[in-house]
Amino acid sequence: MKKTAMILAVLVMVFAAVTATAEENAFTFRNGVTFGMNMDQVIAAETVPYHEIDNEHTHGPVDFAELEYENVAIEEAGNAPADLKYLFVGNELVAIRADFEERDITFDQVKADLTALSGEAGAVDLALLGNGIYAVDDDGRLEGKAEAIVSGNLMIVIEQDEDDIDVTFVDLNAAYVSAQ
Repeated sequence: MKKTAMILAVLVMVFAAVTATAEENAFTFRNGVTFGMNMDQVIAAETVPYHEIDNEHTHGPVDFAELEYENVAIEEAGNAPADLKYLFVGNELVAIRADFEERDITFDQVKADLTALSGEAGAVDLALLGNGIYAVDDDGRLEGKAEAIVSGNLMIVIEQDEDDIDVTFVDLNAAYVSAQ
């Protein structure tokens, strides 16, 4: 009996440690928005009054419900203005994309701001990104200059194409990322 109680106590401590570690590593975006929130929760948390709800159709195996706010100052990128898009699969937030105009901020500025917060940038690991590529680009292609930062279960993809810079925060734990 004493041995069983001891084993249960150890299991409870291990579970508590794993839960605490997962919570410490959870990515929190502006206004307390985290992956896994539903659309109503994100709308309630967001401070920008006007939003648009749409569907983003991709050329891949997943389409996204999209909650979009225009001309939002993004603190994680030096408060540069961007069109902010929260992407949902099954009413669960799985990715966040900020579309910047190159006239407002450069690729190198965004990269410097984000690496200061999240770690070093490097080549985009497409195998790790999986179907998350469709959150980055609806065609599933990276065209132009692209780098990524991986921190725990978060991949931040910085992409420059034509006259804009897109930054996509992807939850690598989201089921659609590895879905076939």
